Parts: sequence; C-alpha cells; structure tokens
Amino acid sequence: MTNNPLKISVVLFFCALFLAFGLKGARVHANSSGPPLSRTGAPSEQTCAASGCHTGTAVNSGGGTLTITGMPANYTLNQEYDITITLSQSGRQRFGFQATVIDDTGKEAGTITITDAARTQAFPGTVGANLRRYINHTFSGTSGSNTISWTFRWKAPATAVGRITVYAAGNAANNNGSNGGDLIYTTSASAQAPVAVPAVTTVSAASFAGGASLAQDMIVAGFGSNLSVNVVSATTSPLPTQLDGTEIEVRDATSTTRKAGLFFVAPTQANYVIPAGTANGTATISVKRSGNTVAEGVVTIESVSPGIFTANASGTGIPAAVGLRVVGSAQTFESIFNSPGGVPTAIPIDLATGDFYLILFATGVKGAASTSVTATVGGTATPILGFAAAPGFVGLDQVNVGPIPKSLIGRGNVNVALTVAGKPANVVTVNIK
Repeated sequence: MTNNPLKISVVLFFCALFLAFGLKGARVHANSSGPPLSRTGAPSEQTCAASGCHTGTAVNSGGGTLTITGMPANYTLNQEYDITITLSQSGRQRFGFQATVIDDTGKEAGTITITDAARTQAFPGTVGANLRRYINHTFSGTSGSNTISWTFRWKAPATAVGRITVYAAGNAANNNGSNGGDLIYTTSASAQAPVAVPAVTTVSAASFAGGASLAQDMIVAGFGSNLSVNVVSATTSPLPTQLDGTEIEVRDATSTTRKAGLFFVAPTQANYVIPAGTANGTATISVKRSGNTVAEGVVTIESVSPGIFTANASGTGIPAAVGLRVVGSAQTFESIFNSPGGVPTAIPIDLATGDFYLILFATGVKGAASTSVTATVGGTATPILGFAAAPGFVGLDQVNVGPIPKSLIGRGNVNVALTVAGKPANVVTVNIK
C-alpha cells in the first residue's frame, strides 16, 4: 500500500520589501510590514519576482542562501516543532519572508503558531478552493546585517496525511527605494508521514493493571518488543537514563520531554520511573535505541495511581510487606510470608498480643492529600498511620496500615483494600490467625 506523499512546503518570500524616500526626505515603505498573500512559490502560487513586484536577478541566483531548519524527517502526530527560516545575503540590511505549510493536495496541514509577535505575523488565505495559512515578517522583523532568522511553531496534524511540504520564499532587499535589484529566493522542506513503530504498553509495576492512569515519580513497567538486545539491570544511583543502548522519554501534556530513570531493560520489558515533574494529562512514551524510536505508547498522568507490590510480583496475593508489632514501648518487625521453594506462603498474623501494623510498599501514592488515603482489612475500616516516599528508593512509597482490628482474629485469609483519592489499589491478601 502506498500513501500519496503529503508535502510540507514552507515557502519564505518577502515581496516588495523596500524603503523609499518620499517628499521632503520622509521615509515611506511598500509592503515592508508584510508581502501580499500567496506569494510563497507554493503550488498554484507565484513569487513576487514572477508577479512583477521585484525585477532584476532571477530567483535563487543572487549568491545568497535561504534555509529551513527544525522540520523533522518524519513528523509525529500532534507534535510541535520550532521551525526557523534563515536568509543570508552579503551586504544586505533589509530582509523579508513568507511561508506556508501544506499537503500534497494543496491544503493547509497542521497548525502554524506565532512565537515572536514583534517580528512575525500570520494570516489566513485561499488558493483555489484550498485554505492556507501564511506567516511572514512584520516591519520590526526586517532589519538584519547580512543574515536574518525568523522562528515559528508548527504543530503536526492529529492524523497522518502523508508527506507535508513547507514552501518558503525570502527577499534580500537592497533598500534603494525602488523595486529593482532585490534578490528573491525560494526553498522548501518536507516531512514524511509518521513511521509506524511497535506499541509499548506501560502499566503500574506494582498492580500491572491495564488501562489505569499513572502518576509522576511512579514505578512502571513497559511491555513491547525489541526494547533492548540484552537483559541489563541498573547498578548505580541515581538511576541511569540509558541501559544497553535503550532510553525512554516521556513527553507530557505541556510538550516537555524528560528522560526516565531505568531499573532494568529486556527485549520485551523495561521497568522505569515516570519522571518527577511530568504534568497531568496525556503523555507519550517513546522507547529509543541509538536515537531512533523503536516503540511508542500513550498514557494518562494523574496525581495518584496507587499500586501495592506483591510477594509473587504479579499484583495479586500476599503483599510484599512487613509487619510491625508494638507491645508497650517495644517494637519488633515480623515477616508476613515465607517462600518455600520460591512460592510465597502467608504466615498467619497473631493479633492477640499488642498492636499489629502492616507496612505496605506501593507506588503512585505519595501525591495524595493526607486525608484521602483509606484502608479496610477483611472489610473492616482500618486506620492509616501514615504514608510517604520510602527513603532511599526511587519511586517507592510506604503506607502504614493499622493497628489491624482484633475483631478479625480467627478470620484466616482476608483482603486488604487500599483507596487513594477515590482510586482503588490492587487488592492483596493476608492471613489472620
């Protein structure tokens, strides 16, 4: 199957940019605050040289250069790019440009946004039946010495439309008060449609619940294919952002991209931490090797996303927790499971002596308000003694539950249910003697 390429053409053209001296030496200017629309040299458009605005040297023959930087080889849907147009011409002090971004059918593709309102401006226009949008200089954006640059932001469309071409035209004006001798240039830059990459699915590394939101500074697991060549674990603190040539980037809802700290990578799984500071909203996860994206996925970031780690690392069964028994002023830690043959088995908890607390290890909890964390054990409301980031462990949270109600004595296996800001964590099980 072939796609009709969508050409992103940025045409930079400064039409009729010159200063003329009027009566009594007063300075006047024609189109120095922006050329007429549809003069970019894009399909079905002229340039100012072709339309007679400027005469003299043929287009692109003046010895100068017009370049476009910032356009990707392949655009990413909804991704924003800063595009810079640079026009260089020795001995010139006045410059101008016009640009448009269109697809191969001639229609506007993506969205142009002004980032420097003092030096650039944008206007809608039409060519035939096609809507287009143009960006060009303001009068304040014409002054330079031998070279000048303009920058604007382009947001790729939400759906792939093939190749997109940015046509651009520029004018290196001689400022002699006439329309002769100005040097006109055209250029273009193209971005191809997104390259299909395998998906990476990211879930809580504690609960492994699919479809759930995630939280910043949370331990997660990404599942996909060809995420790495070897199985490599981190051995340093802080966590490395590259293992076995694999990096993971998180681009949040503000388009800010951060590298994730990696716990380990393997061909089909990578455990990492959502970077602190990641904004709430939709975030894009990109797995990269040698700078190339090998897997990509989308997640939702919220303030909390509770998950409890379990002894069997499956998100179910006995929590990977410890018990704390308090008798008078004495405190002792106790195991709540052992692992004969590598299979976690619950150790019955004796509630008869003193008070017994569960110290749960979780992730995605620390961003909650202090009053929004609740728990039940065996269906009975149980106090939350406190919760916080576990000291010395990246992304890990500690939740202290208890004392466990003595009314549960003799109940055997009971569920421990934790709720954080209205969001339930994965349910785990302990055994009460």
